[in-house]
Amino acid sequence: MPGAATISFSCVDSSLSSLRNCQSYIDTGMDIATRVALDLVESFIRLQSGDGNESIEQIDEDIAVTQSQVNFICPITQMEMKKPVRNKVCGHVYEEDAILKIIQTRNQQKKKVCCPKIGCSHTDVKKSHLVPDEALKRAIDSQRRQR
Repeated sequence: MPGAATISFSCVDSSLSSLRNCQSYIDTGMDIATRVALDLVESFIRLQSGDGNESIEQIDEDIAVTQSQVNFICPITQMEMKKPVRNKVCGHVYEEDAILKIIQTRNQQKKKVCCPKIGCSHTDVKKSHLVPDEALKRAIDSQRRQR
């Protein structure tokens, strides 16, 4: 069709790859910002040491807002994670034992593992792609201590 715009699949694929990289950078930035915010809050609370209850209540609200931005629920188990691992390829986070069990089962079946996060197009998750997410673990542990 004359004058019709065509987009090659490689262009679309390249754009999606760039967006995934951006999402990974955003996730990493959120993890770092959350960790720094939690450190600052913990330090401030220690300095307050019980003085100024209004300040502590405000801090509690700030912590709740900060932590609500980070999802502590594993997309596989639908439970709060204890040992989160981040997929270096797509940036999604899972409970370590749950994703390793899926990888092991699928490997025995000689099949590839798709990322279990809904909407993710990563279709070949490997154990080597997984790294511990220390920042998220720290945020989860901090939230548990507050409960």
